[in-house]
Amino acid sequence: MTRNIIITGAMGSGKSTVLKLLKAEGFAVVEEPAREILAEQRSIEDEGVPEKNPKLFIQLLLSRAIYHYKQMQGTYDTVIFDRGIPDNIAYAQLFKLHYFPAHHAAKLYPYDTNVFIFPAWEEIYTTDDERIMSFEAAKAFGDDVQKIYKEYGYNLIEVPCISPEERARFIKERI
Repeated sequence: MTRNIIITGAMGSGKSTVLKLLKAEGFAVVEEPAREILAEQRSIEDEGVPEKNPKLFIQLLLSRAIYHYKQMQGTYDTVIFDRGIPDNIAYAQLFKLHYFPAHHAAKLYPYDTNVFIFPAWEEIYTTDDERIMSFEAAKAFGDDVQKIYKEYGYNLIEVPCISPEERARFIKERI
């Protein structure tokens, strides 16, 4: 049976950097679906982006998250996901949507009980082509994510704001 580990939290909090380190050490890592979808939709000038059609973006995001989840089952002993299906609920809330399928999927596709939370960290926060929100908005999103995971019964483990190598070691010691 595959252990499905989630790393989540505020946007721009250093998750991707740590995930690259864990991947380099041989862990199976699933990239965040939001960045994939944003890049794809923008490259073909389609409407599945938040600024054009937030509901379509959420639908694409959930579909991709379920696809990744199913794809990885039985393939590896441990898989580390950059965000899990419950994160889709936070994305929907961000766009003022109540998207029932995300709630249903969060119950249907379980992850390991322990979820690693990356808190907002202003010193490292940057924006780019896909991440355009303010630090305050990213922090609020991270707070919402934590509430959602708690509501679904997950145990939150806050990853300290230390070097990426130390953060990777912190996670490895607890997996």
